[in-house]
Amino acid sequence: WVARRSFGSATPRDMTQSAERARLLGEGRANSPRSNDRLKQAQQVFADTEELGMGILGDLRSQRETIERSKNRLTSADLDLDRGTAFLKSMARRAQANKVITMAIAIGALFMV
Repeated sequence: WVARRSFGSATPRDMTQSAERARLLGEGRANSPRSNDRLKQAQQVFADTEELGMGILGDLRSQRETIERSKNRLTSADLDLDRGTAFLKSMARRAQANKVITMAIAIGALFMV
């Protein structure tokens, strides 16, 4: 057996639910300006953060270019040091060879006398 309600008759439960809906709706409307303010604040924080991030990215780009230039200079200096080291080793070998030749000449001159 199903009981039917006639239109226009409200039970206490219906009235409680209706009052609850009205209360929540009123709270929602009251909170709306605060929500809008919080949303605006969040958007401002986002804009500030985005601006800060763009500044940081610009600084990082500049630092990367500086590091790359330094790396290129160091690579060039390393190559120059390698060439210099090879040149000095060559000079040392020639000096050693000249010593040996000079000693040989001196010993040869002693035996000739």
